[in-house]
Amino acid sequence: QARQCLQGIAKEDRAVPPDALDVVVVGAGPAGLSATVNAKERGLRYATFEKEPDLGGTVRRYPRRKLVMTHHFEVPGYGRLAFTEVQKEQLIETWEDIVDRTGVEVRTGVSVEAVTPTDDECFLVQTTEGAVKTRRVVLAIGRRGTPRKLGIPGEDRDGVYYSLAEPEHFAGRRAVVVGGGDSAVEAAMMLADQPGTTVRLSYRKDALARVKPRNQERFDAAVAAGKVEPLWGTNLTRIEEGTVCYADAAGHEHRIENDDVFIFIGGELPTAFLKACGIAFDTHFGTPRVTA
Repeated sequence: QARQCLQGIAKEDRAVPPDALDVVVVGAGPAGLSATVNAKERGLRYATFEKEPDLGGTVRRYPRRKLVMTHHFEVPGYGRLAFTEVQKEQLIETWEDIVDRTGVEVRTGVSVEAVTPTDDECFLVQTTEGAVKTRRVVLAIGRRGTPRKLGIPGEDRDGVYYSLAEPEHFAGRRAVVVGGGDSAVEAAMMLADQPGTTVRLSYRKDALARVKPRNQERFDAAVAAGKVEPLWGTNLTRIEEGTVCYADAAGHEHRIENDDVFIFIGGELPTAFLKACGIAFDTHFGTPRVTA
């Protein structure tokens, strides 16, 4: 999608003011890096900003050695990436090598605070380092957003997490993972691989939803082996010191001993920022959708 976006920008025949860039890319995850590489390949004047100190976006926050699924594709100025399954660390190393070998510039540690239109059909991009004028802006900020919270008592306690980077630190502890998607399943299995760790997965439905087939197979095997205990049809109600309370499908509350809670129930989209950029939304079943 980022490559297609840059193809469209490169084909535009409108004149770009001399004091403006052709494109500003916001974000240096997979899409942002693709947009940046393609901007350079097409000879566009560009700037790429990433608020984190390193490139990689959401992938950098994945757990250690997490397998990332992809497909073969050509990187302009670099060559063909032939792997279809790669560990997180190898993928980030590949991206860093692409940046080095292609010579693209990514300005890390710089946040974009606002995007406003100008009178000459450009945009003023306000960053923590100052303002940049540009003809086009590519928002490659991902879909994760800010982690969604449960909104229950005790969620602000120590021992509540919304990501899992180093599962080995939780060896020998008792953990509840909340969610029924790939992130929750993968976290539960990584925790279950640690010696002495007790793992339960709490999900409001009676089966996993929309997980990759391989994750479903691995999860089923972990449950069969007694490494993960599923709590189907449950919702956490309170998190306390050394315990977690949850309600079952009948509304009955249960209390279990527990040390750590990992919450993977999606994210809140940066709707306010996008609206401030002039992007219109409509609402479908209570969920904002970008329309223009």
